[in-house]
Amino acid sequence: MDREDLPTLAHTSLAEATTELLRERIIQGTFAPGERLVEVEIARQLGTSRGPVREALAALRAEGLTRDDPHRGSYVTSLQDRDIIDVYEVRAALETGAAFLVMERNDPEILDGLERALDRMRAAVAAEDRAAFVEADLSLHATLCRGSGNERLYRMSETQTGLLRTLIRLEVERVVHQFEPVMEEHANLVAEIRSGDRMRAAVAVWTLFRRTSRVLIGGPQQPEEMTGSQGRSRSSAT
Repeated sequence: MDREDLPTLAHTSLAEATTELLRERIIQGTFAPGERLVEVEIARQLGTSRGPVREALAALRAEGLTRDDPHRGSYVTSLQDRDIIDVYEVRAALETGAAFLVMERNDPEILDGLERALDRMRAAVAAEDRAAFVEADLSLHATLCRGSGNERLYRMSETQTGLLRTLIRLEVERVVHQFEPVMEEHANLVAEIRSGDRMRAAVAVWTLFRRTSRVLIGGPQQPEEMTGSQGRSRSSAT
């Protein structure tokens, strides 16, 4: 494996930074499906020990981005369109439940927290700050799940945060000059949660995540076209 362009890492959590970097490179196609990921070589290129790399590969395996071959090591798996759709359908199901619970609680502090996250997204768009937009987007969804008051639901949502951060970054790259639909859907989500209408809130959640998955699989497919079992390789989602 020859990846001399991997940067040296300096981070408070080397395992987290390593996971994020490798995840992004796998999804973007820098590491091809079937390619072997050699711990010692990755550690050398990143300027770290093998420990953080081992932790990163375990995290990526849990996300379905790598697989272990006994006695041979870790290999990149191909992320299919169906995988991306599945990720966002799971997220939509979780956040629909979170939205219902937030509406039941009707806590002004939680609702205000959603509005603040929305304001940070708007500010990031105005400043053309992609990194800030990604973090504000994640913050809004984390606020929603945490605000549900269901600790298990929140923990389940947090297990997806790393993968979602990478997917949102890819989404931002694709819609960099078309943020209006993204902002409109998030603003509508918050508004419908405030309205207390469960059906409209559920539609808002699913509309947002369906559009995101369509953006990432690279086409204007209708929802019925997205449910097929065949998927193209998604290791080159650029």
